[in-house]
Amino acid sequence: MYQLTNCPICNATSFGSFIKTSAQMHSNNELFNFDQCAECKLVFLNPQVPSEQLKNYYTSHYLPYRGAKAWGKFEKFVESSQRMVDLKRVERVKDAHIISSKSLILDIGCGKPSFLKDCQQALNSQTMGIDFSNEGWKDQSAYFEGLDLKVAEIKDLPSNLQPDVITMWHYLEHDYTPLENLSYLKSIARPFTTLIIETPNFDSTSRVKYGKNWAGWHTPRHISLFSPDNLVLLLQKSGWKVSKLLTYGTMNPYLLYWMSEMEQKGIEWDKNMENKFWDFMLGMVQFAPKKWMEKSSSLGIMTVIAIPE
Repeated sequence: MYQLTNCPICNATSFGSFIKTSAQMHSNNELFNFDQCAECKLVFLNPQVPSEQLKNYYTSHYLPYRGAKAWGKFEKFVESSQRMVDLKRVERVKDAHIISSKSLILDIGCGKPSFLKDCQQALNSQTMGIDFSNEGWKDQSAYFEGLDLKVAEIKDLPSNLQPDVITMWHYLEHDYTPLENLSYLKSIARPFTTLIIETPNFDSTSRVKYGKNWAGWHTPRHISLFSPDNLVLLLQKSGWKVSKLLTYGTMNPYLLYWMSEMEQKGIEWDKNMENKFWDFMLGMVQFAPKKWMEKSSSLGIMTVIAIPE
């Protein structure tokens, strides 16, 4: 475990324990500590699991890696739901930046690169995705043909890349060195590059409601839990200017509520999820009225759009 002595955003040395939470979507209940900075209020995992050991927490208990197949006979329905999210993300890109066939969209932490596939088809743009593993695309190389996909870190990106749009869909909370990486992305950006970040919101109703069982902790895979103010500060310090901050994202906040409920109940995440499907759907219907509030009060997700300073 690696102990931090300075805040990852403001470099302050004054911080203390905020909460201890169990490893989520994992086979045992080992505890991890999150500190909160007294200056910028960032909440961050401390001590941290060394990055090379994180693979131990991406097992059969980790539902996102199992994907739609985890839902058995409802697999196709779950796949179509993810497609809707990807298309919302394409629309978010179109709203934020004028895209042409020469535009390069760079997706950081692309996972299964279905979003980039939709960009390729709907926008006819150039696409590039990086991740720490090729698990998301190695078995579907023919389907993702034409996408530039690499196992790489941000620091490995060429200095002359100059992407037009950089997206981070639930990546930044996993980043061990967010200030360093955002600064490097600024250095390789064009003057008009648009950066889009979607991330859990620490200042949200779901975090308050579920406390140590909040799925946004995603312990120990999430390194930092951002609030709007310290995310804006992080971007300013790394050379970016925030043009828009939204209290919602493309991900349905109901997913955070549902996963938090399941953590509270202590379900076995490595089992077939078929028997959870109809309760999941009923909960989504009951949750729908809450979504009317997400533009005034964050339910769990936020989006920041920025351009180079």
